[in-house]
Amino acid sequence: MASPRRLEKLSNLLKEEIARIIDREVEFPEDAIATITRVEVSPDVHYAAVFLSLLGIKPGDALAVLKKNIYSLQQILNRRVRMRPVPRIKFMIDEGEVKREGVERSLAELKQKGEV
Repeated sequence: MASPRRLEKLSNLLKEEIARIIDREVEFPEDAIATITRVEVSPDVHYAAVFLSLLGIKPGDALAVLKKNIYSLQQILNRRVRMRPVPRIKFMIDEGEVKREGVERSLAELKQKGEV
């Protein structure tokens, strides 16, 4: 079991490294943007959930592209991160971001109607 401080540092490190790897290695459709919002590392440091916010691409399509490239992404991460074991990564859509966008869209509509 890792300490909470170590898990936080590891989450930040993985977030930065995975963002760099995705930026350079993954081919998303034109005008699509994928942003890593957070990384949650399991207490035993064997797994990491990588949460994404997407723009210009459907969540299913983005996850399919990432799943197709997961092996090479994991291999690159294994070479870059100087620790053992390197957590196995799993990509997920950040539902909090989806809800936040919905609230912002609703507020914008209300402003246009003059109700706010």
